[in-house]
Amino acid sequence: MRVAFSGRQRVFLRNIPCLVALTPTMTLGTGSTQRLTRKAGGLTMSAPAKLAHFVLRTSDIDRLASWYCRVLEAKVVHRNKFIAFATFDDEHHRVAFLDRGFDKNPDPESNGVDHIAFTYESLGDLLSTYVRLRQEEILPERTINHGMTTSMYYVDPDGNRIELQVENFKDPQQGLDFMNGPVFEENPIGVLFDADEMAELYASGVPEEQLLQQG
Repeated sequence: MRVAFSGRQRVFLRNIPCLVALTPTMTLGTGSTQRLTRKAGGLTMSAPAKLAHFVLRTSDIDRLASWYCRVLEAKVVHRNKFIAFATFDDEHHRVAFLDRGFDKNPDPESNGVDHIAFTYESLGDLLSTYVRLRQEEILPERTINHGMTTSMYYVDPDGNRIELQVENFKDPQQGLDFMNGPVFEENPIGVLFDADEMAELYASGVPEEQLLQQG
């Protein structure tokens, strides 16, 4: 279907940054391209490969998980005392349910979306995005290796949280196995990492497989 816009609408749309056409190799003030490349340290634009999952805060994990599993024909793949993960395909989780009481000072009105996650094709794409956003003074509130993903959490101007991530395992089953293994059982949160240091190591040629290892 073809949509026609008036002249005023076209001017409005051109002023929305994400709708402005980008050239394949935008350059920074220094003249470097916008993709984080090994050795060269340049950058190119890197969009997410997919919308991966969303996490909901709830006062009743089992009730909410049961409802979504019925609606989506999903199944719970991991459950502990404060969070449950469910999926309906080969992704290790598509939706998770977080006990709002996990917060030290839970807001009684805090049921709802905790965050939405987007997956990048590679660690290089994720780090390119991190460096590009850093140059625009948009910084993550937290960077953490969850074991099955390496993730960066951002807060938008309205206070909504998004997770930009890359899969740590090439085989989805490996991610599921990790979630149900002893390491995740002991530490389901993950290990914090320094994004600046990781970007430098990546640019210097350290293999992705090494950088994606937890800890």
